[in-house]
Amino acid sequence: MKVIIFNDSQNFNGSLNLINGRFANKDKRFWNYKKYIPFLLEKIKSLYNFDTEKIELVKTFIYEGRFSSTVISKVKFNCNQKISKLNQLINREHNLLNYISQEKLSSILRSKINSHVKGIKEELEEEKKIFIGYPLKQVRQFLGQKDFFESLKNNPQIEIKTTPLKQRNGEVYQKGVDVMLATDLVHLAHTGAYDIAIILSGDSDLVEAVKLVKSLGKTVIIVSYHTQGNPSLSNISDLMNAGKFLNLHDLSNDEIESMSELLE
Repeated sequence: MKVIIFNDSQNFNGSLNLINGRFANKDKRFWNYKKYIPFLLEKIKSLYNFDTEKIELVKTFIYEGRFSSTVISKVKFNCNQKISKLNQLINREHNLLNYISQEKLSSILRSKINSHVKGIKEELEEEKKIFIGYPLKQVRQFLGQKDFFESLKNNPQIEIKTTPLKQRNGEVYQKGVDVMLATDLVHLAHTGAYDIAIILSGDSDLVEAVKLVKSLGKTVIIVSYHTQGNPSLSNISDLMNAGKFLNLHDLSNDEIESMSELLE
């Protein structure tokens, strides 16, 4: 039985962000493809009683939004604009405090106004810190992605498939990854490239593609994270019921550690 892994990297990393909630800061993890690929194959063999001698990993596709220097420049520009506007708002609140200090007000009213304005200033300062740090975070991710892509360049078992990352108002987001993954999933099912598809994603946009490849006689196994009764602690929705489902939530800490590495 031929197996292909389809990894929506951002979604799969989102599952790990939820898993990391159970670890102390010093113990937080990141996925290591050299570990999670063999772990998942063995886990799925044991769960679904596949004949281990007939399981053959054909390929792992990793889908990512690709950073570019243009996106980073736009992020820096938009964040600087946000910081400038926040500074204006902070100065306005500061001027209001100065104005109030010169007015004849009761001590109770003055205290309430001061407390309110200071609270607003603190919120604005915290928001400003986010926009100051965000470009640096994106640069680190950009460099990390370049190193990751370079490490896989000569690996015939893994193929990186990318779409350009977009940015809006300083926020970076990916677009088109789900379409690319769904297209490959269906096309490769039609060509007989796999018998079992392992999808590392909880994206509900894949539901119809999964239904289609199942109608072609393919086995689909979804790997994502779900917490019963709390949608904010899940990285999956309708896709959970589209195929067989391996819930990362149910893995032990030892299992998570065996397919990941400590964050440095």
